[in-house]
Amino acid sequence: MPELEPQATDAPEKIAIVLVAGLAPGPAANIASCIAAGLAASNPGWAGRPLVDAAGLKTEASSHAPIAILGAEPAAMSTLMQRLAEGPTVDGAAASLFPAYAQSIHQGSEYWQRHGLSVHGEEAMLGIGFSGPKRWVNRLTGSLPLWR
Repeated sequence: MPELEPQATDAPEKIAIVLVAGLAPGPAANIASCIAAGLAASNPGWAGRPLVDAAGLKTEASSHAPIAILGAEPAAMSTLMQRLAEGPTVDGAAASLFPAYAQSIHQGSEYWQRHGLSVHGEEAMLGIGFSGPKRWVNRLTGSLPLWR
């Protein structure tokens, strides 16, 4: 018999992905999914648990915790980057970035090289993801509205 409830004991308390205002739906979905993949990889306990349904179909669980998709104007994105850089980082916290330059890169190795040469506090961001303790995520994202 299939298990009914995924174990979420390792899930972060809060997950938020902030997208820059004005993105078209296609790029917004791509950016949010890339950020979510990066955050999930940093804490594999909150997603990807193998599941089997009553008919035997094997799949992987999606996130065990809700993911808020928030919106911010470019100036607010810069402020988020400043807050992130100022720290402090806390145990169990993770951040994932999607700088504007990443839209034109299609190879992971090229992105990793460019990332290492960039100062991200000075780069335009299309998306920033945060996962971890609720207080830490809230301190960073404040009262940003849901992305529309």
